[in-house]
Amino acid sequence: MKKTFLMFFALLCMAFANGQGKKYIRVGLFTSLYLDSAFDASGQYKLQNSFPRMAISGLEFYEGAVMAIDSINHSGLKVSMEVFDIQSKTGSISYLLNNKKIDSLDIIIAQASGSDYLELAQIAKEKNIPMVSATYPNDGGIRESPMVFIANPKINSHIQVIHNQLFKKWPDANVIWFKRSGELDDKIEAQFREINTASVFRNKFRTAALNPEFKLEDLAPFLDTTKTNVLIAGSLDDKFVIQFARAISTYPKKGIIHVIGMPGWDGLKEIQAKNYAGIPIYFTTSFYIPSGHQWATQVEDKIKSITGVKPSISLIKGFELTFYFANIMYKYGQIKTEGLEEKPFKVLNDFDFRPIKWTTISVAPDYYENKRIYFIRRLNGVATVQ
Repeated sequence: MKKTFLMFFALLCMAFANGQGKKYIRVGLFTSLYLDSAFDASGQYKLQNSFPRMAISGLEFYEGAVMAIDSINHSGLKVSMEVFDIQSKTGSISYLLNNKKIDSLDIIIAQASGSDYLELAQIAKEKNIPMVSATYPNDGGIRESPMVFIANPKINSHIQVIHNQLFKKWPDANVIWFKRSGELDDKIEAQFREINTASVFRNKFRTAALNPEFKLEDLAPFLDTTKTNVLIAGSLDDKFVIQFARAISTYPKKGIIHVIGMPGWDGLKEIQAKNYAGIPIYFTTSFYIPSGHQWATQVEDKIKSITGVKPSISLIKGFELTFYFANIMYKYGQIKTEGLEEKPFKVLNDFDFRPIKWTTISVAPDYYENKRIYFIRRLNGVATVQ
């Protein structure tokens, strides 16, 4: 495993050294690889047999993007990609701006957050370069930035889907929104309450704030044994999630229980254990790999033959987003969100980018956000779209 990652790092350094010639479409991939931490000035690997864990997500996303570019070019198109390690001196956004490294890009794909995301969004706006925010589930407060495309939907978009599914599936259920005491969880619950109040179809629900050491006996008084109970774990805190699932798994009448979680539950291995298998657990995600999907199976087999492990979610996302947007950019010369013949570009997931306007007087969108969110149920070890 370590040798494989070291090989990937070596190939990446060669790509940085050799560069790529200008072709018809030039993709700029911005991610965090921490090359300055891993290699010295002469290009020698500094960490011996260890590997910087902080670089794994960026490296895997990069590998998926490289596979996508290779696939596109094998189809006869001409697309190149330049990779920028935003954690390195020569890949920092300020360095790239000063050396005009960004000006020739046709599209930016950014696996970035915080200040890096905000800087790239501003560059996209000023230089009129489409920017795909690949993983950051936030708009960062940007406005009047119609060149920004947020692929990972914001939390309020997920909550809207939960609200809609509640009314559709369980209009007469006993619905309880459980949370921790504190500002973060209060904010999430307030978003749900606001959506519910503004909707024509309103859900009846109660809210319960749990103490840090809660157990099943703290949840039980809120349950109604005569009807269906929908329990919403309204927190993004992993510790709370695991504790909540562990507590409810000991409830004897599992047939009357449905549990709904927040975004991120798809990646929590802890709640996929056998003792949770009999409880219907629902969660929202914008990224879903259908069971038995031919392409996903082929990629898994290929990566496992090289590394001995399954491909990560980061690698699959890197491929999907790069393949989808580079193809659209090549075909249309811009990122279009309507009237697309996008089916040939679909890898796993559908996208539904919609213009977001924060004021009624806005002429152009403040940005575009992917509103395609899947509502998934995991039951008896099987995950299905509802």
